[in-house]
Amino acid sequence: MTGRMAAAALALDAYEQHLFGELAHGHRNDHAEAEGLVHALVVDLITYGESNHLDVVDLLDALVQARIDRGGALINPRYSFRLNTEVQFRDRGADEHRGFITELKSPGSRQDAECVLRVPGLIDPQHTITSQLQPAIRLVPVPTRTCGIVFSALEAEDTIIEILGGLTSKPDTDPAPEVLADLDELATALATWSGTTPQGVLHHLRYQGKVSPPSSDHRSPAARRAAAAFPNGIAASLAGEQPTTSAAHRPEPPGPNPPLRLT
Repeated sequence: MTGRMAAAALALDAYEQHLFGELAHGHRNDHAEAEGLVHALVVDLITYGESNHLDVVDLLDALVQARIDRGGALINPRYSFRLNTEVQFRDRGADEHRGFITELKSPGSRQDAECVLRVPGLIDPQHTITSQLQPAIRLVPVPTRTCGIVFSALEAEDTIIEILGGLTSKPDTDPAPEVLADLDELATALATWSGTTPQGVLHHLRYQGKVSPPSSDHRSPAARRAAAAFPNGIAASLAGEQPTTSAAHRPEPPGPNPPLRLT
């Protein structure tokens, strides 16, 4: 049993004892009691989260999608990737980088979808196909002094961008030491995850902030990502439906296709 599984079992021990006292067999010895206990705990966690204004439902949705991405549903896992899925190359010897899917092109009659990756620390986007990718290992959670605990690579990237934006908006103010320490630790953690360097990560995210046009959307980057739809009608294509065109995702005029670089 791994450390995380052992911790989960101990949490169920405490929940079971506090709520039910002694069950007939206990979750460790009875499969049915274990399922019921986990179900009750998840429901109570959702209720607790909602009462404390925590985004537990979206977290559970993300976990379910991650399960689907890993082939945990009756679908072809190569088609289950979504925008901003954290991925790495199946052949880690050929490419050690990890990143996020930023574009998906409907596969049509092909077996694979073409996609573009953003790798923190590499300014140039990476072009590949979905069959060469798999879900990336998770970032080790990073406790910060000013931003709470950062649990994912996307969250680390968002937090770094927010810190850089705050420093840029106050150029005449000396940044607090704890802010600089958080920036350094997050850049190091994200670079370790993505297979680049902390200096490359900071340079890339500064560059990304400069080339991105100002937005009147005041939602967090994570909220904007969650509201984004599949481009090029990929969701409808995979469902066998006719894609619809919205103002937000109107296709670009046809032009020469960039060469597909298989990494």
